[in-house]
Amino acid sequence: MLTTSLCAAVLVTAPAFGQEAQGQAAQPDSAVATMVKLLVEEGIVSPEKGQALMRRAEAEAAQRAASAPPARSAELAPPPAGAVRVPYVPETVRAQIKDELRQEVLAQARTERWAAPDEAAPDWTRNIQIHGDFRFRSASHFYGRDNAVAHYTDVAAFNNNGPYDVSGFGGQLLPTLNTTRDKRNNMQVRGRIGIEAKVADRFTLGFQLATGDDPGPISTNSSLTGGFRKRDVWIQNAYVKGELVPGVTAMLGRFDNPLRSTDLMFDPDLAFDGVYGEANITRILGNDDFRFAVRGGAFPLQFEPENFPETSVGKRNWRDRYLFTAQAELGKTFGGGIDVNVSAAYHNFTYLRGHVSEPCDVFSASNVECSTDLLRPLWPSKGNTLMYLRDIDFTYADPANPLDPQYLGLKYAYRVLDLNASVSVPISERVQARLTGNFLHNFGFDPKNNCLRGNQGAPITNVEITDPTNPRQGVCDATNPARFVGGNEGYGIYLSIGDPALFSVNPRRAKRGSWAFNAAYKYLESDAVPDSFTDSDFRLGGTNAKGFVIGGAWAPFNNVTIGGRWLSAGEIVDAPLRIDVLHLDLGLAF
Repeated sequence: MLTTSLCAAVLVTAPAFGQEAQGQAAQPDSAVATMVKLLVEEGIVSPEKGQALMRRAEAEAAQRAASAPPARSAELAPPPAGAVRVPYVPETVRAQIKDELRQEVLAQARTERWAAPDEAAPDWTRNIQIHGDFRFRSASHFYGRDNAVAHYTDVAAFNNNGPYDVSGFGGQLLPTLNTTRDKRNNMQVRGRIGIEAKVADRFTLGFQLATGDDPGPISTNSSLTGGFRKRDVWIQNAYVKGELVPGVTAMLGRFDNPLRSTDLMFDPDLAFDGVYGEANITRILGNDDFRFAVRGGAFPLQFEPENFPETSVGKRNWRDRYLFTAQAELGKTFGGGIDVNVSAAYHNFTYLRGHVSEPCDVFSASNVECSTDLLRPLWPSKGNTLMYLRDIDFTYADPANPLDPQYLGLKYAYRVLDLNASVSVPISERVQARLTGNFLHNFGFDPKNNCLRGNQGAPITNVEITDPTNPRQGVCDATNPARFVGGNEGYGIYLSIGDPALFSVNPRRAKRGSWAFNAAYKYLESDAVPDSFTDSDFRLGGTNAKGFVIGGAWAPFNNVTIGGRWLSAGEIVDAPLRIDVLHLDLGLAF
């Protein structure tokens, strides 16, 4: 490392060095000592390294003294004892030597890894990123004064605890949803921590843990109740993501929603299971004038059990339930930073609808399983049109007590067209205005076949009774039928102004002083989408809802946000049910 510096010093101090070679051969050149001192003072090397350099210089000086010829008489006499002869080094040369030494020392440091903090840890630690967020929420629910009482069935409880007798003769009470009692200031926390690790440059492993009161697909909130009990933690994400070739990526496992959508279709907290792929055509073609991508996936919803019915010798084969999705997205940024984005997706939920069973004798035994009992909806909320699944065989029923134990199923299939468009306009460096529109249409909606089997499989919800004296009036009655009022479309308009990092209710990582205002109007008919996966906050989840959302957020510190939302929604059809929701949030993220 000293070769370059010593050569430079010799060029400017050759006479003096020759004169004192005999008398000072065992000592390092004072120019070298000066340079080492400069390196220490500049912080290029530590004092310990400086001492090591000096010892090395002394050793080299001793070697030169041993091999040097005898001094000529014309040479200068050795300096008096205690005196040090310092050769003159011009300032320009000193600066050049200093720069050369800096580069040489840094090169050695990188090679030996003794002055590279980013190299101090093992290689695998540099490929890992850890992220997390925490949210404390006060959630209040306010129910309309005119809401119907005991009208809306708790579908999840009905199917999980059933079957329930719906004949009216057995005196069995059916589970219903709360529609009247307000719930104020329910405290909730949500904690999530995730890790992403790069593997072999092209692949990423991801894991995330999250709180949650139940294993449902949406909410990760944990209510602060239960006598100080410990909180449950669930695996929210576990996936591998790889870029197979430039512009083509794939994911396997469980991961955040990779599709372009709004909360009208999928709740923001919904994670997907399965296989996903995306082709970024813009990157593949190398054309930056526009953005174009196609994506799709196969997401299993439920694998049917091999042993059904458990109580029967004859087993049934079932198709697995899936969500198959395909989407195309096109975008372009115009002058002034105006960004336009449009997308179209088709979501096919297979084998989700219910079917009427084969004639089922539930009276000869108490634990009979009917042939379509498995077609109960997954994680139902409220709003979708329902039907009874069982065709009860009353041959062996008690004529005085003809019970009708039933399960509930979805009346229609769900093959949803999902259209999205957005325009973003920059206002300043950290302020943007964005307008988003979303339209949904369910091609699986089939009301013309409501009465294909008469009253068997007829709709039992989203029905308007036309004869108040007949509460059991049905849509498929031979005379004076009730009127079916369900629908299959939905739309939403979303406006946000402020920092884009605060447009979403999910992890908000914004700089201090950032703010945002958000507003939306949503209209979602009964069977536009499955009510299991749409926004769980708007009218507390489900479909058959219309109303507005307003809210805002502010960051008093980096990555610390305070926010609030007011969600007000009522029914589109059926009995009155208005629910207003207030959220007050404190969030931190890293």
